[in-house]
Amino acid sequence: MKCTLKVITPVHIGNGLKYGPQEFYTGKGKSGKRKLDIFTRVDTTKLYSKLDEKTREKFLHNLTTPEFNLDGFFKGFPAAKKAGKESVRYKGILKTKTGQIKEVNEHIKTSDKLYIPGSSIKGSIRTAILYHHIRNSDLERISDAINRRRYSDLKSIINGFFSAESRDAAKKSVMRFLQVTDTSTVKTPYLHEMKVLNAGRGSFGYKNFPLHLEFIPRKELEFEIRSTYTGIYDDIGLGDRKKLADPETVIESLYDFSRDYIEHEIEFASKYSIDFLEKLYRKLRKINSPKTPLMRIGYGSGFLATTIALRFKEEDPSTYDSIRKLAGRRTYSYEFPKTRKLINGKIPPGWVKVIFND
Repeated sequence: MKCTLKVITPVHIGNGLKYGPQEFYTGKGKSGKRKLDIFTRVDTTKLYSKLDEKTREKFLHNLTTPEFNLDGFFKGFPAAKKAGKESVRYKGILKTKTGQIKEVNEHIKTSDKLYIPGSSIKGSIRTAILYHHIRNSDLERISDAINRRRYSDLKSIINGFFSAESRDAAKKSVMRFLQVTDTSTVKTPYLHEMKVLNAGRGSFGYKNFPLHLEFIPRKELEFEIRSTYTGIYDDIGLGDRKKLADPETVIESLYDFSRDYIEHEIEFASKYSIDFLEKLYRKLRKINSPKTPLMRIGYGSGFLATTIALRFKEEDPSTYDSIRKLAGRRTYSYEFPKTRKLINGKIPPGWVKVIFND
């Protein structure tokens, strides 16, 4: 099944790498009649090779100092700027002030083009399916295992939901037959500042350490979902579980999970009078559809978007509290989770619409 992933709010999937101002310089660009601030990422090895001997020495010396940046270096050594233009890896749109950037979290790429891995999409689908279809009896078993601190049983319960046998989950899980490809690529990243909103005791504020990340902006990406299950696999005993890999099940599960999660975020924003966040989530609620559901993916998704903990939060607060402790989350006398990672302190990242084209 061919699908479109429409990015509603910018998405970041990290590759574990970071870079700083010593690897990019800034400038101006145009898109039609619009003037844009841009950044240009360079290959520092290639840049070094194109410098003359004297400038190389200065470059290496300055590279070891914490305040070093290419913008300042090019001003002091104009000839080096030409070498910089010959050492470009890629260019992006700069959506924050450069003076605050200490390091940038890089988005996963192939040939310096951004994409969303199929494994990330599949992980979000798996959580939604589990959230929507897990039986009350399984929830009771999870609650019992947590309360008895029999944590080894939790994995068996989850594996048993998707698999014929929890002991051989990798080979006999229905998710093995749900194949999700990587998306098409995006050439130009957007560099945004992230702020951490901190709520509690009826108000909210921001933590004082901004983060900077590369994002996929509002674009439409293409990918495919395929169910490879056939009758030949009936002997592994999946039974009714094979329905979990059906496209109809995926669509239904994504909508159900995103609907409940969005409602929770509206209530959260209302409780702490975060008007701009409540307004945004009300917009997301309007565009969430049973046929073209929303999904949250990547950086900033948080505890509730990546687990089934929301099923317990209202129905079984005691178990929910145990789950957050098990996940290594601190205990608070008020809201949990109490923080939200927001682009420019305003926009929750990672919201996409999944459009099934076949």
